[in-house]
Amino acid sequence: MTKQRKIIIGVVCLGVVLILSALFLMMSRKAGITVDAPAPPRRVTPISLPPPIPSTLAVKAKLPIQDVKQLAESALRDYLRKPIQRKDGAIESFITLNPNAITMTSSPDGTISVIMPFAFKGWVRASKKILGKVLQKREDFEGKATASLTLNLTLNSDWRITAKTTSDIFIQKAELSILGFRISVRSLLTTLVKEKVLPKLEDLIVEYITNIDVKTRVVGLWKRLHTPIVVNQEPPIALVIEPLEILAQQLSSDGVTLAISLGIKTYIQANIGDIPDSPSPENTVTDLPALQFVDSLESGYHVIVPIDVAYTAVENLAKPRVEKAHTLRGIETHVENLTLYGSGTQLVAGVGFNMPAFGAKGQLYLLGTPVYDRAEMSVAVTEFNYSLTTQSLLLDIAENAGEGIFPNLRTTVEEKLVFPLGEQLTRLREKLAAVIEARQIGDYVLLHGTVDTVTPEALYLTQEGLRVPFRLQGTLACEVNLGSGK
Repeated sequence: MTKQRKIIIGVVCLGVVLILSALFLMMSRKAGITVDAPAPPRRVTPISLPPPIPSTLAVKAKLPIQDVKQLAESALRDYLRKPIQRKDGAIESFITLNPNAITMTSSPDGTISVIMPFAFKGWVRASKKILGKVLQKREDFEGKATASLTLNLTLNSDWRITAKTTSDIFIQKAELSILGFRISVRSLLTTLVKEKVLPKLEDLIVEYITNIDVKTRVVGLWKRLHTPIVVNQEPPIALVIEPLEILAQQLSSDGVTLAISLGIKTYIQANIGDIPDSPSPENTVTDLPALQFVDSLESGYHVIVPIDVAYTAVENLAKPRVEKAHTLRGIETHVENLTLYGSGTQLVAGVGFNMPAFGAKGQLYLLGTPVYDRAEMSVAVTEFNYSLTTQSLLLDIAENAGEGIFPNLRTTVEEKLVFPLGEQLTRLREKLAAVIEARQIGDYVLLHGTVDTVTPEALYLTQEGLRVPFRLQGTLACEVNLGSGK
């Protein structure tokens, strides 16, 4: 064997050894691959709730016109039980008035009109000295008349109600002739009614209305607004109301009731967690601000109510669907140890995997931004990516060994990690609606409202889980009874 041939054979043998060594190394790497990526940090970037929008609580303080009418009729009858006597020089009169049912109406601007028909009867006696003798003669009379009274009411910024009144009386012409005196019963009766009856009627109605303590009853509502309204016990959710100012319109009427329309401007927010204690009486603001008059009032509430979903709750829901054997591209892949938590502003899904066919196993971390699906009312992650700590040479080898298995594993996790919120949202809406549907506040105030729309505002992560703030909007109104009854 020549020297040249020996060199050629030696080179070939060396080449075979190198090729076999390379194949051995590649087979070894494919047969025992372990990916153990470091976990992303468990630090969540805090995100504030959307700023509150002022809400306006509509307050309608109502005084039934019937209450005023009954008071006026009763008091006037008591007052007129005694006859009216009058003496003017030689003329002496005696009159009794019997009022019929009063008609009391009100116009849209709150003006009250009173029509009081009544029957009258009595006598007039005249004294006259004739030929040194004093002669007296008496004539009886009777008839019907109608008195009218108008009250223009004004609500002032200091909560006082003031009134301006005008009155009149209509009596058919009635004259008597006694001892040469021509006496107008109409004039006499008009004077008596205007001097004695109408002022009393004015005083009764004006005193009753102007003494209505609107402020005291609204103070009761103002104090109670500081008491948290519990919407949900588990997790604890309470509405906290912060009254700011009071808007008002002038008095109005629907013909049946006299009304004062108020709007209490507030901030309403939902506290989740511990329900705050009601403020102690000494710390409760009871002094009402001065009224600010506006041409129109628009009521409605805006409140942000968060729904919290713990990471463990999502894990428990997803584990039966994720932690099992999956056939991905014909390769059996076991998924185990699903772990969810927040990192920065992203959701971390840690999954363990085991592919017996390739001897590949380990722990991977996927990062994705959770979103709220309005149509499905659920939270999901639509675009998971491997965390930067997982993007390594070992992962590349695992990708090659798994023949593209890992992208399919990522897709599988995305499809299974869906958390529905429809049931919780429906329950929350129903509880809030039940709380505000009809809520008696003290003896004179009834709170009622509706839940009209529920809109998700955002989705963000906390240390404990996912939080979806929902903006609830609707109507919220109070009726304050200013009448004598409850």
